[in-house]
Amino acid sequence: MKSQTSSSPSDSVKMGIVAKIVVSLGVAGVLCFALWPARRTTAPKSVVDTSAPMMAQREQPRTKPRPAAVVPASLTVAPVQAVPVPDEASLMSTLRALADSDPVRSLQLARTAEQRFPTSPDAAERSWFVCKSLVNLQRFRDAREEAKRMVNEYPGTSWTTDVARHLLVNPPGLPADSAVP
Repeated sequence: MKSQTSSSPSDSVKMGIVAKIVVSLGVAGVLCFALWPARRTTAPKSVVDTSAPMMAQREQPRTKPRPAAVVPASLTVAPVQAVPVPDEASLMSTLRALADSDPVRSLQLARTAEQRFPTSPDAAERSWFVCKSLVNLQRFRDAREEAKRMVNEYPGTSWTTDVARHLLVNPPGLPADSAVP
């Protein structure tokens, strides 16, 4: 009997193919590593200053800083100008125009105006907008607290009367018989 220790031609062909695949994958990995853009150590051609010869660049010690990149004029940015802060009349006009369309923005604008102009003649109306925005956001407790503050700070105004009638006499979200003054 012959022993079957010798490999058949088909086994040697398979081993050759496997070896070629392994070598190909190794070469591909080395090429990817060497050519991958994130791993490059040199700057792209558009940024490199080509006025100096290549030999002079190689001879320079590493402690010297690299030359500054050239930025095309089309990429320069205009200086940022300060955004003008709206005056009280502009804020109130915006609040009136928003009405019920954007309660989050209305609330933000009214709170901002309250902080900037706490003693103005429009303060009661701004508080009315705060209450209305809170109701539109279904934050009824916050709206009632704001209404109580409004009654104390702006008594006798038509804005306060309206808010007190809607939020304190018959508050939303509660049955009519359980109104809390």
